[in-house]
Amino acid sequence: MTLNRFSARLGRIDEDFLLPRLTGATTYDRLSGYFTSSVLHLLQEPFSTVGRIRMVCNSDLNPSDVAVAKIAEEQQRRRWHASKPELQLLHAPPQMRERLRLLHAALLSGQVEIRVLPDEAFGFMHGKAGVITNGTKTAFMGSVNDTANAWSRNYELLWEDASPEGVAWVQAEFDALWNHHLAVPLARAVIDDLKRLAGRHDLTLQEWRDLLQDDLSGGGHDLKEVLAPLIEAPLYTNEMGLWPHQKAFIHQTVLAHSGPFKRARLLLADQVGLGKTLQLAVSAQIIALQGEKPVLIAVPKTLLGQWQAEMWDLLRVPSARWDSGVKGWVDERGRVTRGFRNCPRRIALVSSSWLAFLGDAQHEVFEQEYDLVILDEAHRARKAGKGRQRRPNNLYRAIRRLATRSRSMLLATATPVQLDLIEAHDLLQILSEGAPEVLGGPFSRWNMYADEGLALAVGRQESPAGFMEQWGWYRSPVAQSRDAHGRLDADLLDIRRSLGLRDGEFEAGSDSYTRLSPIEERHITREFSQWIRDQNPYIRRIIMRTRKALEEQGQLERIDVNLQGDRADEAVPVASEVARAYEIAEEICEVLGRQFNLTGFAKTALLRRISSSLEAGYISVSRMLHGEAVITDEETEEDEEEVTVHTTDEMRRRLEELKWALGRTRSQDPKIKLAIDLLSGTSTATRGQTDWLRDGCILFSQYLDTARIMARRLSQHFPEIRVGLYTNEEQSGFYENGQFTGCERQALKEQVRDGTLTLLVGTDAASEGLNLQRLSNLINIDLPWNPTRLEQRKGRIQRIGQKHSTVRIYNMRYQGSIEDRVHQRLSERFGDIAALFGLIPQVLEDHWVELAKAEEQRVKVLLDHVGEAEKTALLHPFERVHQQAVDLSHWDECTAVLKQAEAATHLEEGWESLRG
Repeated sequence: MTLNRFSARLGRIDEDFLLPRLTGATTYDRLSGYFTSSVLHLLQEPFSTVGRIRMVCNSDLNPSDVAVAKIAEEQQRRRWHASKPELQLLHAPPQMRERLRLLHAALLSGQVEIRVLPDEAFGFMHGKAGVITNGTKTAFMGSVNDTANAWSRNYELLWEDASPEGVAWVQAEFDALWNHHLAVPLARAVIDDLKRLAGRHDLTLQEWRDLLQDDLSGGGHDLKEVLAPLIEAPLYTNEMGLWPHQKAFIHQTVLAHSGPFKRARLLLADQVGLGKTLQLAVSAQIIALQGEKPVLIAVPKTLLGQWQAEMWDLLRVPSARWDSGVKGWVDERGRVTRGFRNCPRRIALVSSSWLAFLGDAQHEVFEQEYDLVILDEAHRARKAGKGRQRRPNNLYRAIRRLATRSRSMLLATATPVQLDLIEAHDLLQILSEGAPEVLGGPFSRWNMYADEGLALAVGRQESPAGFMEQWGWYRSPVAQSRDAHGRLDADLLDIRRSLGLRDGEFEAGSDSYTRLSPIEERHITREFSQWIRDQNPYIRRIIMRTRKALEEQGQLERIDVNLQGDRADEAVPVASEVARAYEIAEEICEVLGRQFNLTGFAKTALLRRISSSLEAGYISVSRMLHGEAVITDEETEEDEEEVTVHTTDEMRRRLEELKWALGRTRSQDPKIKLAIDLLSGTSTATRGQTDWLRDGCILFSQYLDTARIMARRLSQHFPEIRVGLYTNEEQSGFYENGQFTGCERQALKEQVRDGTLTLLVGTDAASEGLNLQRLSNLINIDLPWNPTRLEQRKGRIQRIGQKHSTVRIYNMRYQGSIEDRVHQRLSERFGDIAALFGLIPQVLEDHWVELAKAEEQRVKVLLDHVGEAEKTALLHPFERVHQQAVDLSHWDECTAVLKQAEAATHLEEGWESLRG
């Protein structure tokens, strides 16, 4: 028997054993340690001289994950980045980067293969062993760890056994692990990152700016280094990065901001659930880093915290949000700075309702110059009335004032049209303030004949046939010779040159057509129908994509939805006491409506709380008896009135009766029982399908009181399972056996990603930016009347990385409740209304309430009158033009990394210093 022993005390093991055996070897099978260090450890070995290398690594992957390749890939990617491989190579010699490139090529070619095995298969893989074939076979095992110093500097022991028996024994061990059913291939994302690391280099802020400018000045439009500020941010290290359509919008924004007009004026109108916030936030980050002026972001007040948290959690971008209550700025760490002029961050967040309150008033916000202004939910800035009598609301006037103070402006809404196509023109008018290239000069046809221009753009009206009529639409604004993504149109370039237009000029004189050659004139006439369809101002400025179209284009994975709970017989039955409680609550709401002149959702606040859960209704009645608001400030809809009751003796009597009725039944809430049945797998609830707990489940409610009682009761029923409560930062945590422990929301998200938390209850206020693709089931404890909210909830699980091709959603509603009545009468059209409006138009809120209160005929006429034509007509051209994203896959290979300290210093500059 041939047995050799090696000790680092007596000499370098790599020189005495490894190099002589591996040089020129045909095969090398190796049992290694933890996969992140094992991969880099290969760089210390002469792998490039070996014909084929196979390595089995250990990992902490969850065994339930490896059955689904994309989840295993995602988890490996996160573990890889968590190990900070860039730090291990920070001071590496130049030859190490070349070896990284060789290792990347070897992994791609199959010369090196790596498989990853969860430690739950055999516990932690501490054994290190291998078989080398170099003419003859030899086996080894020992203590050599997977570190850069293991072979050369550490004290290690190694035994070599070249006997047939020894080789066969080690080979059998390797084969058993290599072929184990839980072993998965090394993630392609990890392999690709090796290539990025090989070329990784730090950039100063000025170097990064210069690179972008050089790319643009040189005629290039790839913007290869645009992701340098975020390629190593949590968006890429903890999440899956940017989707193709998100990159396309950011690319268009950055090109326009630095292009001929030096400003981006765009309307993002993606369907709900396509990551609108992230696209806007990344655009804000890049523009803020490029410039020296502030960035202002206006969002609904209920989303201020989510915007700020998402920018910090995903992008590591500091920001400050204005709290009008304390008249101060709150930064990403919760610190308060008093006084509007003293904003402590370059990027500032304000409430759009606060801007609407200001309207035409004087305020410092309108005195500042901005590099970028963003308005989220831009449909709230609207005009009312008909024809020349249409008048802008306060938010519309405020945002137009800001448009004149900002270099670039981005508007965002899933519903650019709610009732009339002219609303799209209204939004483009905002963008055109100080930017006449949007709609042309003040006397352009797009401005003077807005209705006709819209009809041409959406194909409702035939394009004019004569050249002179065409010329009126064509000449202002004249398209630039490069499109939104920098692609050159040679014919257009020639026409612009003939017209004497330089880059950045948008309007040709009324008689400039005399400069055109007959060929160019014929070209305009021949191509005009396509030009009016694909190059009109609406197409250039509005970016609208749908999930269905992106799935069909292969940009998003197709995920089907199995919707349950929608049939009439699936409404949750209630006891007679609850039915009586609804009667009393409706009487109270009628009195409140008359007493306080309430409209819309405010009139039904109490009913909606009872419809959510009996506990939430009971708490609301208790609040009203104490003179408090029915719904807390954090849970009110944007621009919704808080309902505070000044009780009369009669009102107090009714409230006491309502409280008594709810108090008798709240401990036996049938929604909680149904949730337990679904999660447990009771066949009548799940229709014979697997239980909803097995693949993970998120339960959503509008209200924190409902979420709390649901989470606590589920925890009591499933004492062995941790139940997370995901809501505002101060009140998030988890329940175990009914007992609550507070924790940060980030911790809950990480536990969901790791598979250690499979049951989560959340509120709408915290749902934005919450990625739950590990969970495959969703239960809507209540049904918000705003269809956008339902889409946002669905978007938490129907997203890239979802491990199932179909997700299940259950919609709960009490039988006979106001939700049930709305749902029954709109069940056939609920999806149509969500697709048509995205949310309920403000002009329909009162009618929606009337519908819930059985006055359905009036509402049916109104909804049928509105129809689907407006949305369909507007959407069709965008489906043709915008769904196919440009190929920007090279962005993810960005080797440049913006120095984090420099980026932070720039973004943490306050407005006071910027004015100085």
